[in-house]
Amino acid sequence: MTTLSPIKIFKNIIKEYNYFTKRPWSLNQVGKFWDTVEEYDEYNKKLYPYFKRFTNSKKLFNKYYKNKTNLNYKILDIQTRSGVGTLYWSKVFKNSKFTCADFSDGLLKKAKNRLKNKKNCSYVKVSKENFFLKNKFDIILCYETVEHIYKFEKFIISLKKHLKKNGYMVITCPNVSWEIIHWLAAIVEFNHSEGPHRFIKLKKLRKIFTDLDLKILEYNSTILLPFNNPISIKADIFLTKILPKKLKEILMLRHTFIIKK
Repeated sequence: MTTLSPIKIFKNIIKEYNYFTKRPWSLNQVGKFWDTVEEYDEYNKKLYPYFKRFTNSKKLFNKYYKNKTNLNYKILDIQTRSGVGTLYWSKVFKNSKFTCADFSDGLLKKAKNRLKNKKNCSYVKVSKENFFLKNKFDIILCYETVEHIYKFEKFIISLKKHLKKNGYMVITCPNVSWEIIHWLAAIVEFNHSEGPHRFIKLKKLRKIFTDLDLKILEYNSTILLPFNNPISIKADIFLTKILPKKLKEILMLRHTFIIKK
């Protein structure tokens, strides 16, 4: 990590303060922010928690598609970013068609480049919380996205509208207890900024899903030690196994839901 000058740190503090306090914000502003994160993949390939979002959600989702991996699903990857999630799931659902949606032109470009050899992918830019796409989907993937939507209730309603009856959603988001850690990581440039966002309380998310008649099939909390060295990763896996559920809900970095319409 490059040593930062006090002036640079101060500028980063002001920037993060503005992202955290400014209300409201639009999806266009979110997209413009992500357009500035040129080194998105460079940051994330070094972070153990990043790819864990995919492997953990697959583990939770396994029993709901077991022996069905060759079906021709329609899958929406909403805020696909650079296409890593679509690439991961395309190896599971090999005959399925993926729609990669994002708020950022820059990230859609990265996704198209990563998935250029995939003929089963299409791309669309989304600019409203109550977005409309032509298709309904068997599966919707929504990784670390709802916290970036100011009117996130309206956005979740839109997700439901685009889900087929008995379809599934994979939704992940950060724990509110990690807000200060994300903030500090961005200030010292250990990780990229989160841009416009506000982490959402677990209780509130559960209430929204219940109010919308969305059934929570599976839930877990993961990542206490977000470091990339082998000893830390083994310790994190061990702590995930032994800590009580309620303590994990409070302390751990990420919430993951498998939801059925």
